[in-house]
Formats: sequence, structure tokens, C-alpha cells
Amino acid sequence: MTRPTPDPHVLPSLSAVRAAADRLRTVLEPSRLIRASALSDAFGVEVFYKCEFENPTGSFKVRGAYNVLASMSPEDRAKGVVASSAGNHGLGVAYAAHAFSVPAMLYVPSTAPQVKKDGIRALGATVNEEQPDYDAAMVVAKVHGQEHGIRFINPCVGIDLLAGQGTVALEVLEQCPTVATVAICTGGGGLLGGMGVVLRALAPNVRVIGTQSVETAAMTKSIAAGHVVPIPSTPTLADGLAGLIDEDGLHIGQYCADEMVLVSEDEIGETIAWLWRTDDFVIEGAGAVTVAALRHGRIAEPKGPIVLLLSGRNIDPGKHSALLAKHT
Repeated sequence: MTRPTPDPHVLPSLSAVRAAADRLRTVLEPSRLIRASALSDAFGVEVFYKCEFENPTGSFKVRGAYNVLASMSPEDRAKGVVASSAGNHGLGVAYAAHAFSVPAMLYVPSTAPQVKKDGIRALGATVNEEQPDYDAAMVVAKVHGQEHGIRFINPCVGIDLLAGQGTVALEVLEQCPTVATVAICTGGGGLLGGMGVVLRALAPNVRVIGTQSVETAAMTKSIAAGHVVPIPSTPTLADGLAGLIDEDGLHIGQYCADEMVLVSEDEIGETIAWLWRTDDFVIEGAGAVTVAALRHGRIAEPKGPIVLLLSGRNIDPGKHSALLAKHT
């Protein structure tokens, strides 16, 4: 695959990411980078977890959401915001809206984990959970924004959003300057795009691997085909990665990812249980895909130091308990 020239209307500049880092520095501590001892010993290379699940809302999504609201004019921000989300983006938007004391309307699928819906409401946002899936929720959220003249915050694209997500890569390069491989949990491409811009500019030799589940493989299939490929909405443990991508998302994937890898639902479930037994981490499926990809041999010839993005702690307790029981 020939890497395209980055489109400045889709991908943020490095200076935009650095500006986002300046904004976030006042409200968020850098997430920890810690050695994954069991994986390092097993693979014979240094492996690290980037602990985005320790952020206030449990994922990296708060970075982009906060940067979007911080970048809006006070007049536009005062009108409120609307977003669609599988859950974690909604938590990020709700957190940022609460910080700026503005109203937020979140459209989430009826199948979204209850812990995510409850968390959004606890932050003061309004939740609509009438739509059957992620893509339907996005359609009605966009209509709501148009009808009420308020900002729709896309969960996966937008310069300010991606700039906020890109701050993860700035931290990684500061915490592990010799990093050779980065595995990024990938749905619509927001984190991949933000981090990819930074890594291409500052560490072009780093191998960037997008990771998805077989049930959320819109990006993987679209890159392979060279055009946007629709996928059906099917049940998945990686609900945070669900949904379709558009042309902007495809551009992100083509520019930022050296390769894409897929893991099975069973591999995700087993890895969720393994992370609990090994590290006492409660991690949802969307966050476990990077670890599953390495543990189950989806990353060929892994070269260290390896950084695995570990993002998303918002899994319903009952589902987590069931996975622990299944994968004993």
C-alpha cells in the first residue's frame, strides 16, 4: 500500500497536537507507562502498557473531547454540545461539558454497557439510548445538532478531536524514547489518527499497528480493499470499536497504520480474564485487543520496546465476572 499525503482537513498538524497538550496539561496528568512484566518475560523484549484506562473517565477519549470544547468559542460552547458514542466518547464529552458547565446530549446504542450509560448521566449529561446500534445513534445525533444549532462532536474524526488524542503519542515518546512498536486499539480511527500524526513526524521508524476485533473490522477491511467497506452491526466484546468508517477514517488508516491485525472474540475474552489474573486490571474488550494481539501471535516478529495502548475500564461487572468464570 502506498501511503497517501496527509490531508490537513482530516489530520491535525503536529503543532495542533502540541497546543492540545498545553490545554490538557492543566486538567489531566500524563497516563502511566508501566512495564508489562509477564509479556516482557514471555516474548523476550521490553513490553509496556500505556495506561489510558486510568484517566478520569476510563479511556483516552476524554483527551479529544476536552480539546474540542476548549477550542470552541465561549458563545458556541454555551449552546451545548451533542455527540454519538458507544460509551467512552460519551463519557469524555460529558466530563468536558461538566468541566465547562455546559449542557451535553449523548446518543448511545441501547446495547451500550450500563456502566457507561450510568457514568454519562452521573456527569450531568442527558442520555438517549433508543437507537439499536452505534451507527443509528450517530445519524440521530447529527440531526439533533443541525436542528438545534449546536456542535456535534464526532467520536472518530475532526481536527480538534484528533489533536487531543494525539497527545498520547507525545507522552509515549517522552516516556519511552526508544519505542519500536506501538499497538493502538482502533475503531473509527480517532486514536490512530492523532497518534499517527505524531509518530510519523517525530518517530517515523516506529511500527504502528492498528488492532481490532473480527466483529469491528471496518478499518481493516476498508484498507485492504482500498475503499470504504460497510460491515454489519454484530455483538462484540469490543463495543468501543464498533461502527462504520467514512472516507476520512479510511484516509487516517491509510496514512497512519503500517498494518492492521484482528483478534477473535474468544481471544479478547480470554485476555480480559488474563489481565485481571496477571495485573489486577479491569479492562473492557476495546482496550484488551492490543494485548490479545500480542499474546495470541497476531503481531508478527514483535520488536521491542513495544507499547500497548490499554484504554477502557468500563465493562459491566456481570460481564466481567462471566468472562473470569469462563476463562479460568
